[in-house]
Amino acid sequence: MQYIYGTTDISQKKNSIVVLGNFDGVHIGHQKLFEVAAQKAEEERLQIVVFSFYPHPSWVIGNTPKPLLMSRRDKEETIKKFQVDVLIEYPFTTEFASISAEKFFIEILMTQLRAKVIIIGSNYFFGRKKEGNQYYLRELGQKYNCKVCIVDTVKIEGKTISSSTIRDLIVKGDIETANKLLGHPYSVVGNVIQGKQLGRTIGFPTINIMAEPDRIYPPKGVYATKIHVYNRTYWGMTNIGYNPTVSGTDKMIETHIFDFDEQLYDQEVTIYFYRTIRPEQKFESLTLLADQIKQDKEQVQTFFRSFEKSLDK
Repeated sequence: MQYIYGTTDISQKKNSIVVLGNFDGVHIGHQKLFEVAAQKAEEERLQIVVFSFYPHPSWVIGNTPKPLLMSRRDKEETIKKFQVDVLIEYPFTTEFASISAEKFFIEILMTQLRAKVIIIGSNYFFGRKKEGNQYYLRELGQKYNCKVCIVDTVKIEGKTISSSTIRDLIVKGDIETANKLLGHPYSVVGNVIQGKQLGRTIGFPTINIMAEPDRIYPPKGVYATKIHVYNRTYWGMTNIGYNPTVSGTDKMIETHIFDFDEQLYDQEVTIYFYRTIRPEQKFESLTLLADQIKQDKEQVQTFFRSFEKSLDK
C-alpha cells in the first residue's frame, strides 16, 4: 500500500475507487466501507484510494479538538489489511476547510484522484461548512458521470457505531464494549523508553511507553493486555497512570509481560487492551504494591484463559 501524507500533490495515474472518511479507530463501520470498495474494485477493475485528513478537522476548525483513538502509524498499519492500494492523509488547513463541496469534488476527487466510484458512509459531510452530504454527492456524481455508493451506518444492538461513541467508551474504561465496536482490540503503539526500573526490584519488570498528548487513553488503572513484539504475542498487564506509590509525575504506559525477560529499549511494541482490572491506587509500601500486582496477574491470567477458551468454541 502506498501511503501519501503531508502534501497536496496526490495525483494518481490510474482511475480509482475513492473511499472518503477520517477513519479514526478503523472501526466496524469503516471496515464495511472497505469491504464494499474491495467488491467494487473487483467488478470495475480499479485501484482503491482511501482519502483521509491530518490533522483531524476538529483540531483546525472545532472548538474542542478531539483526541484520537489511533496514532497515524497504527491507522496506516490497520488500513493496510483491507486491500487498499493508496492511503492519503491530506493536509487539513483553514484554507482547505473553506473550499466548496463542488470544488472539492472536481479538483480533488475527479481531477487528482481520477475517481470513477466514490464510497461514503451515509453520515459523511464534506466541503465548506459541511455543505456536501450524501444527496449532494449523488447530484455531483450524476453531473460529472461518477458512480456514488452510500453505505448505511453500521449498528450493534441498535446503537450506531461511531468514533465518538468509542472514544466515550474508552474514557469510561469500558474496553470490552469499545473492542466490540472497533472490531479489533484498542491498541497503543510506541517505542520502549527507559524507566526507573522499580518493577524489577519487586519482581515485576516493565516496559515503558510515554503517553502521546493527542491520543485518547483509558482511565488510570490496570488492564489485561497482550503485547506484540518480535513477531510474537504475549499475555501481560498494563498500568496507565503516574505511579503514585513512588510519586511519579509523567503519565506513563507501563506493561509487565508474562514469561518474558528481554531488554526492549528503543524497540517498537504494540499493546492490545482487553479488560479493565482495577483503578490506579497509591500503596503505603512497595511490598503492598507487589502483593496487589500478584493478585492482578492472577486475575489477568484467569481472564485470558477464559477468553481464549471462548474463541475455540
